[in-house]
Amino acid sequence: MERPVVTVLSGVTGTSCDYYVQKCYKELLRLQYSVVVVHSRGCGGSKLTTPLPFHCGFSDDYREVIADLKKRMPRCPLLGLSFSLGANIMAKYIGEEGIDCPLAAGIIVGNPYDMYKVINHLDSRLFSLNKIYDVAILNFLKTAFKENQEAILSAPVKFNVPKIVNSSTIMEFTEEMTRKAFRYTSAKHLLDDSSSLDYLDNIRIPVLFLNSLDDPICTPSLIPFNKFLSNPWLLLALTRHGGHIGYVGGTWPASWIEHPVAQFFTSMLRHTASGEPEFI
Repeated sequence: MERPVVTVLSGVTGTSCDYYVQKCYKELLRLQYSVVVVHSRGCGGSKLTTPLPFHCGFSDDYREVIADLKKRMPRCPLLGLSFSLGANIMAKYIGEEGIDCPLAAGIIVGNPYDMYKVINHLDSRLFSLNKIYDVAILNFLKTAFKENQEAILSAPVKFNVPKIVNSSTIMEFTEEMTRKAFRYTSAKHLLDDSSSLDYLDNIRIPVLFLNSLDDPICTPSLIPFNKFLSNPWLLLALTRHGGHIGYVGGTWPASWIEHPVAQFFTSMLRHTASGEPEFI
């Protein structure tokens, strides 16, 4: 078998420099995997070259990356690893592709599942850990808009720039900028259409979902347990602690997320190479 390629989608503010991404790709490189970290358009120091930014369910760019890798390295197994917002995008993509998905397996960490409920949850708490995430994400979105304002405003869309830059919640920013850029009728319309929740039933490759029960963003009430009970291609792993993709432990706290990532991918590739019967 040719050297496997792991494609990585990080969180909304994430890049290849994120600690948990680096821990994973260092372990995967040690095991002779190739790793491709995908940055969302307009993020990670890149500038937009079209008026369209990204949003929480925009899977077209990832689809193009996978198609290009498949063309360049047709004999290499492709795998997907994703975190937070990237987890929602990857889960949605895998469900959209269904039986034709070119990935051999996927790992989805800290998936929000229902974007409308998650954003409402983040925006609604004034004095909580949630608000720290809410403010950080909102500031990132505003910064990304300002850095790419010229490209975004070149679209034939009527934006209210003062309302965008003065947005006080993620929902308000989505209403004033993102949904208009993508021609949605409302922020709720965009968020409902972007959620991976309704695509889980159509997944037809083995996918490990890892969620923490103390995640302040994706709380246990948002985890769709019924989806995992009804689709045998899905595996849900829950930890008591870990927060939002903060998987550390030990006497001297260190990351451990890279170990189940490597173990799952290795097991899935071994299963594929063995010629064992399909899961279903």
